[in-house]
Amino acid sequence: MSDDHHLSTLGEPEWPIIESVTEYETGWFTGGYDLVEQPDGSEKRYYWAELPPAAVIVAVTDGELLFVEQYRPTIRETQYELPAGIVEPDESFCEAAARELQEEVGFHPGETELLEDFWCSTGLLRHRRGIVLATDLSEADRTLDSNEFLVPKSVPVKEALSVARAQPTNDATLEGVLLAKEKGVLER
Repeated sequence: MSDDHHLSTLGEPEWPIIESVTEYETGWFTGGYDLVEQPDGSEKRYYWAELPPAAVIVAVTDGELLFVEQYRPTIRETQYELPAGIVEPDESFCEAAARELQEEVGFHPGETELLEDFWCSTGLLRHRRGIVLATDLSEADRTLDSNEFLVPKSVPVKEALSVARAQPTNDATLEGVLLAKEKGVLER
């Protein structure tokens, strides 16, 4: 699968946009709405929040799948999740995955493969996610960001799906583990 296409380019609208308004900008996300003419001629505001693209890493080494244990203040819960992070403007999903894996977990991948990329929560978000398989890992120094308080964990690949499904869980972790299972990664 190619990793060189536009990461978050919006397509041409099929319904006329009367106006597009940005109401909120934080540096982390932008929020607003598009006033749209619907097929029946009526007008409606469709609200959106725009986030930068993110890479989610399925990293496998020595029969183990790498997770991080992280407290999420938004939902007020600690969970096991796949390592992940924002794709910088000059990066591909695979480049971001390699950087984030080193920063968060302390491994550098010898190989990366984009398993899938897609839009997330399309009823509200303008956010693309790429699930990246990272293999042939070698140890590296961790360099956490100032807002990252996480603990690397590893799980035998045969237990990865049950760990990913244990509550609390999240969409990115489930998506990544299920795509890895479909690819045959969890049987290795």
